[in-house]
Amino acid sequence: MPAAAPSSLPSFDQGRWVNAAPFRAHLRYLCSSAGLPWQVVALHAGLTLRHADVLLHGRRGRPLRRLPRPAAQLLWQVDVAGLRALQRTTQPSEPTSTRLSAALARGLTPRHLCRVMGWSPARLTAVLGGEARRVSAVDALRARALTEALDRISEDPPVVVACAA
Repeated sequence: MPAAAPSSLPSFDQGRWVNAAPFRAHLRYLCSSAGLPWQVVALHAGLTLRHADVLLHGRRGRPLRRLPRPAAQLLWQVDVAGLRALQRTTQPSEPTSTRLSAALARGLTPRHLCRVMGWSPARLTAVLGGEARRVSAVDALRARALTEALDRISEDPPVVVACAA
């Protein structure tokens, strides 16, 4: 059963920073209610994976106490209905195919891509081969999260991309 929505709307009327706790709770609520990984929710909100990762998991073992106001406002605008609509919205498959092809070129296996994307091998083959002309917006965000995580691996410790919900 999904967690309850945060009870009150945080105030955005002062300063550059806001208390991170209500936004951490909101992100967790969105993920559990929509059944989506935090990476998908973060990218849909317009957050970087780094901001969302630190918000959820802390930094050096300590929870994040403050969040920049712009990031908080982006996250607060996301709702469960909008996230569920992403699952019904489609878009051209070419950017997703390009991202997944790049992941394969970087050494990920088709099996790993199927697990991350929540697809069958046949679906992966269809998208990579151009037979599938459209993918869901969620699939596009999953592929984007995967490639952004791969980019970060060379920078610092990796962000683990969650498997299909």
